[in-house]
Amino acid sequence: MKKWSIAILFLLSSICLFAQDIFGAAKFGTPQDVLAAIKAGASLNERDNLGMTPLMWAAMNNTNPEVITALLKAGARLDDRDNIVGMTPLMWAATNNANPEVVMILLKAGANGKTKSLEGKTAFDYAKDNPNIKDTAAYWALNNARF
Repeated sequence: MKKWSIAILFLLSSICLFAQDIFGAAKFGTPQDVLAAIKAGASLNERDNLGMTPLMWAAMNNTNPEVITALLKAGARLDDRDNIVGMTPLMWAATNNANPEVVMILLKAGANGKTKSLEGKTAFDYAKDNPNIKDTAAYWALNNARF
């Protein structure tokens, strides 16, 4: 019985840790995971060792547009830049996200498509190498946003 109690306690503490990890929730979680992390005290604009915010990680990895929306509604800053290449969440979405709707949500929220990274590239420039974004409505919206 004692072994089972310890196992259950470990499992529950792991679940709680994930719920409080805003970066994990942003990268791979659901909107509910993000909201639970925020409710548990996670900072929306906290930065990791790369200078990435939860919104940047979500824009890069999470194909669920509702996660992006949840972060934005909770107050995540839209145009912060990472510490490595100076990329914004919009640039990360254009570079790596498989769902064009994520790019569209960021643009509709007011992300600046004119911003350039330290490499001198806009989100549109990065989108040219993302086959999931290229030639979609999001791709052409990025093109228009850079002017």
